[in-house]
Amino acid sequence: MSVSSLPRTCSNFWAIVQTVEPPDLGPGPRAGVLSAAELNGKLRTWLSPLGLTSSSERSLRATALLYHDHHDEAHDLVQDGAESDASLIHAILHRREPDFWNSKYWFRRVLDHPIYRTLANRVNALAGDDVGRELAHRLTVAGILDPFLFVDEVERVSLGRTRSEEALFLKRVQQAEFEVLAEHLLRPVSV
Repeated sequence: MSVSSLPRTCSNFWAIVQTVEPPDLGPGPRAGVLSAAELNGKLRTWLSPLGLTSSSERSLRATALLYHDHHDEAHDLVQDGAESDASLIHAILHRREPDFWNSKYWFRRVLDHPIYRTLANRVNALAGDDVGRELAHRLTVAGILDPFLFVDEVERVSLGRTRSEEALFLKRVQQAEFEVLAEHLLRPVSV
């Protein structure tokens, strides 16, 4: 896969994975998701000619399953993975469960994942009002999205300690996180 084919490849991935509503900050389930078997079948057909490493393919499949609220199936794919991509997906999964302490444990295993640099720019671009700008500033104060602060903000939502505008913004941030993660996983092994 060439770098120039990356946008098309990402678009094709999202043509399979996209749902009417983005995932909730919590576990779901929500209406309009594919069953795990149906999603895996579509992904198997689509992924086979891409030539991704088995690790990238497993992580991409776990990302899609988590996007469709299939936490157990996604967890099975990343639970034993030692690479940072698997730990990152594991952390996002636990944030959505919600198991905030465990999410932070997995984020500590990731340390500095490259998606959080790209994500900071997208988060700031999403911030169209005062609420969004305030949250974006808090989440990206160091020039990267701080996944630990993101977990804290999602926890505030789950405890009802936030306004609905904040929850909607965080949901958009999570959607961007899924998008940037998929882009990262679909990058060619050697550029």
